[in-house]
Amino acid sequence: MDELFGVSMNTIAVVVVIITLAILVLLAWVAFRNPVMFKTGLRNIPRRRAQTTLIVFGLMLATVIMTVAFGTGDTVSSTVTDDIYQLAGETDMLIVWDEEGSPRPEDERVIPLEEVAAWEERFANDPDIDGFLPILLETLPVINTATGLNEAGATIVAYDTTAAAPFGSLRDLNGNVVTVSGNEIVVNEDLAGEIDAEVGQTLVLLLGGYPVEVVVAAIAPNSFLSGTFNIGASEYPGGTVSFDFLSGILELDEVAYAVVVTNAGGVRDGLERSDVVEEKLNEVIDGTPYEVQPLKKDAIEIAKLVGSVFTTVFIIFGLFSIAAGILLIFLIFIMLAAERKPEMGMARAVGAKRRHLVESFLAEGMGYDLGAAVVGLVAGVFVTFGMVALINAFAEAGLGLELRTNLTPRSLVVAFCLGVISTFVVIFFAAVRASRLNIVAAIRDLPEPIATNPEAATWRGYARAVLNAAVAGGAIAVSVFALYRLPDFAPLFSIALLFGLVGPYVHMLRRQNFGAPRHERIAGQRIPLWPFLLVPLIPFYVVALLIVRVMRDRNPQVSFWLIVFGILLPPVGLVLIASQDRDRPIAWGAGFGVVGLALAALFMEWAFSSNSYFFFAGGMSLAFGWAAFTLRYFRLHERISFTILACLLLAFWYVSPAGALDFIIGDLEGGPELFFLSGIVMVACGTFLVVYNADILLPPIATLGARLGRIVPAVKTAVAYPLTARMRTGMTIMMIGLITFSLVMFSTVNDNFTNIFLSDDAKGGFDTIVFVNSNNRTDDLVATLEENGVDTTPIVAVSEQRIAWAGETEIFVDAPSGPGVAGTFTVIGADAAFFATNEFELKRRAAGYGSDEEVWAAVASDPTLAVIPGELTDAAGAEFSEFALLTLDPALVGEGFEPFTLHLHAPGTDLNTSVTVIGQMDDPGDIFWNGIIVQRDTVVAAFPDSDSQRFVLKNRDGTDQEAFAKSIESGLPQASAESFQKLLDDQRAASQGFLLLFQGFMGLGLIIGIAALGVIAFRAVVERRQQIGMLRAIGYQRSMVALSFVFESGFVALSGIILGAVLGVSLSWVLFTSGGIGEASEGGDFIVPWLQLIVICGIAFGASMIMTWFPAQSASRVAVAEALRYE
Repeated sequence: MDELFGVSMNTIAVVVVIITLAILVLLAWVAFRNPVMFKTGLRNIPRRRAQTTLIVFGLMLATVIMTVAFGTGDTVSSTVTDDIYQLAGETDMLIVWDEEGSPRPEDERVIPLEEVAAWEERFANDPDIDGFLPILLETLPVINTATGLNEAGATIVAYDTTAAAPFGSLRDLNGNVVTVSGNEIVVNEDLAGEIDAEVGQTLVLLLGGYPVEVVVAAIAPNSFLSGTFNIGASEYPGGTVSFDFLSGILELDEVAYAVVVTNAGGVRDGLERSDVVEEKLNEVIDGTPYEVQPLKKDAIEIAKLVGSVFTTVFIIFGLFSIAAGILLIFLIFIMLAAERKPEMGMARAVGAKRRHLVESFLAEGMGYDLGAAVVGLVAGVFVTFGMVALINAFAEAGLGLELRTNLTPRSLVVAFCLGVISTFVVIFFAAVRASRLNIVAAIRDLPEPIATNPEAATWRGYARAVLNAAVAGGAIAVSVFALYRLPDFAPLFSIALLFGLVGPYVHMLRRQNFGAPRHERIAGQRIPLWPFLLVPLIPFYVVALLIVRVMRDRNPQVSFWLIVFGILLPPVGLVLIASQDRDRPIAWGAGFGVVGLALAALFMEWAFSSNSYFFFAGGMSLAFGWAAFTLRYFRLHERISFTILACLLLAFWYVSPAGALDFIIGDLEGGPELFFLSGIVMVACGTFLVVYNADILLPPIATLGARLGRIVPAVKTAVAYPLTARMRTGMTIMMIGLITFSLVMFSTVNDNFTNIFLSDDAKGGFDTIVFVNSNNRTDDLVATLEENGVDTTPIVAVSEQRIAWAGETEIFVDAPSGPGVAGTFTVIGADAAFFATNEFELKRRAAGYGSDEEVWAAVASDPTLAVIPGELTDAAGAEFSEFALLTLDPALVGEGFEPFTLHLHAPGTDLNTSVTVIGQMDDPGDIFWNGIIVQRDTVVAAFPDSDSQRFVLKNRDGTDQEAFAKSIESGLPQASAESFQKLLDDQRAASQGFLLLFQGFMGLGLIIGIAALGVIAFRAVVERRQQIGMLRAIGYQRSMVALSFVFESGFVALSGIILGAVLGVSLSWVLFTSGGIGEASEGGDFIVPWLQLIVICGIAFGASMIMTWFPAQSASRVAVAEALRYE
């Protein structure tokens, strides 16, 4: 895996290593500069080993998730890459006929051998090219007469094996060089396994219905030289014959179908020359109807892309756990600060500075951080092995390859560094927050006094808050985004960014002794030196020093309008901040709310210019956040303000997927990133609703508890405490809610997708599908089967279909809105039996057709009519196709649409056929019938070179479908048959397997929520030791104290679980009953996977209760006398 989110992994590795080293250098500097505070922080780690273990356990999740994500990506990428190198060997390039640039009938798309000889002569001594090898390729049925087994679609490659030395030579399983001549064949491992072939046996190739006998000369590993050319397939049955032998059978005259080229340098090193070789070959074939395809290079790039996709998907799904982990880190340090408040107050009283407290917390936090990163890395490696094992368990139906675990040192380093960095950032901000305390209140362990702000709820105070937020970092964030999105204003925002980089230093210096007014400044103390470690930012620090030095003794009276002017003009803003009263409170929430509003405006511009719903929804969410903090600042009732705005924002997330805002915003597009954004925003809103209204919810619970007899006191105590620690309760609820939301929504969405797109409706009433080799078609399947001794009595109906695949067609659109752009798409020609017996439902019908049956009957009777698949209007998979797939405007096929015309063109011919679209199939039909459906004769006439043939059978009830499909294959060697039900079951199994895989991965986040409850419970025992003593003194039994803690944690856990489950299910319902998905699921029932939800919620709640039980037992054993004396 070489890239992540489009950025080189090497670049990411260098950046994160540098940042991690900078963090470690900073930590070493703190230890050297102030060893006392550093050791004070570290000594807290071993004091409570159970608590330390729990903290490390919770903090390690970020590293685990990163390790698993990178490890899975590396595994997929390396497995596919190694397989490609093994299959391709020393074959690097492919020269073929340029079908798009020089369309010709299929029999004319050949390369004369004399042309190949000229190329060989031209590049005989070229240092980058080792050789050329002309080849023939045919897909033929192969029968082993000795075993009676057959393979309907073996890839037979023909070339001069004596000339294959530059390509590594054709070799058998023992590595010996093999050559073939006459009617000899070398079969690869997959073909030998399919038909039980052995050396010396006689095989039969069927070509045009005529048998051709060949003798097995050897069995070779799967490779290009042994017939393995379909890299993306799960199996590679093939074989090699001599060029003269196959050329004679095909009656070809000194021509090849393609030419393979090998670069100098071997299997892997030769890849580096691909660009140079491609350029040289293009110079030679310029003006000819041939093209050069960098076969190995393209395959390797696809492998790396697949690895990047896996990593990206895992990271996106892991963001919920990472977000919950960040909340846990913050929560832990809030509780640690609360525990050590008197200790920190005493330290401050005897002369310690705030930065000393920050350094102490950083030392302790980084001790946890580094330990958690190491443990997380090791655990992540084991989890990666488990994930790969799970993927392999579903490989046959899913990926189609056996993964081999591979964890590169680079990925492990990146995962470790990202774990350290993410935890450090949160620890730093939590430490700064904890260091800001009132010394007297801290020593007496009293709540922090609320400083009186004379500017509270005034426009002047609001403006000053905005100015402070802008200078403290808001200007940097807005300027960076604006530079990216508004390049026309780059000079303006570049200047704002330069001044913005000075701002944080000004704020920091104003809180130091250096920035104090003359009467408060202590002589002899030096300026902070740590900013000089950030070498690129030293100039900005120097400017900040100069500004603060000039303004620190000034405290001018500043008008409201001057503050506004300072917001708009950064230099003025810096001067105002440097001269303001540093003890005056600042409404940071209101200030950064306005910064969020500015970012929201930039997000909106981004949304409409790039047609992205993600940025629109993100901007709207930021705007609601600004409104909440603004209303709070102006002292509107906090509960009412946050409750109403949370409800409105939830309503926005519910109605926008339904298209209720399309008349304003148009049809914006979204992706999987919305899954994370919706979860974060909706769970945050739900948490605000619960926390701000808990005093309404808890009394009824307490009243209900009154019916519980002797445990009533425990219930009342349990429901009272969450109200006294609102922030702590809210963060824990949000942690558990986030993970539950992700698990529940993923399960619900997956089950409903399976129900819609993998339902039995996809079969269309048919039971068996039979693909017939294009070189050996049959006109009457039933008669052919009977001739070969197959019992055909189970067959009720047979439909023959001829298919022109995407890439073999060119289609133009002639619609009422005007002619469209050409594209390609599969065209399926069906016979009358299909139109008479299929049970497919149509999503849309053209005007004038009252039922689905009328549409099918019309197509059956008129060769100029057609029905299109659902995918043709939603572009699903178009971006992953090697062809430019045709995509239609969904507006063309609205309810009762006007029929429109498609013009079918066969590339390389003058054949043009027009068909009129009168219907669109429902989405389940796309599974097996993803093509434009017309009459069979229409396809035969429009695309004479497209010779693919298949049959679909409707069988009697009670037929063993899989056994019958096998009997067809045994009786018809040129055919491969499968039961539709088995194909559907395989896809459902793959879907369920990957559901379990991702559920297990996202379920790692539950550990965070459970750890959070454990940490809270442990800390609650310590914090409320005196209260526990008082409860025991007034008559509480040990069991009642324990139950009180259990009930309290149960309330918090249930709140998060129910919140996440309700939001996950309700948003899934909105998605499946509205918009494009709603149209696809029209008529289907929305499914709630109750069993999965019960299991998920039950495991979460049960584990939470187990984690709470131990500290609850500890609380119940607190000695009364000791507790009452505890301080």
